[in-house]
Amino acid sequence: MIRIALFMIAALATAAVQAQVNKCVDSNGKIFYSQNPCPPNMKRETMSRGGIPPASAVAPAEGAADKAAKSDATKAPRTPAQQKEDQAKAAKVAEQKTAEAQAKEANCRNARQRLANFEIGGRISQINEKGERYYMEDAQIEAGKTQARADVSQYCN
Repeated sequence: MIRIALFMIAALATAAVQAQVNKCVDSNGKIFYSQNPCPPNMKRETMSRGGIPPASAVAPAEGAADKAAKSDATKAPRTPAQQKEDQAKAAKVAEQKTAEAQAKEANCRNARQRLANFEIGGRISQINEKGERYYMEDAQIEAGKTQARADVSQYCN
């Protein structure tokens, strides 16, 4: 009888414990779950189960981040299929951003290389449509330098 009573007390005590999990979403759309509060640069959503809400959830004034978190919290729960679609979209956007960043870096590197070639000085040769090599004149070199500088400022900033 005492064992049953102790078991019942233990069961009631564990039911009163509140579990709080924070859902953090970074700028790339990746979702992290943590017991610790989210960093300030991440969008946050608090998920609680039962019990009294934590004191940190009651704030004297609402900021824009709090309003956004509330609007996300009021949306209907997403199904696993919808969550997978969202993750696939986020992954696709992240891949596109990565590809754009790599292309911009390659363009910057190429523009700087062309500018360095023009600024070295001396005779610079090119190949014409017939496949023959010819030497550039001073005016062509200056025009190439100007174009290379414009490309560097466009792709490297």
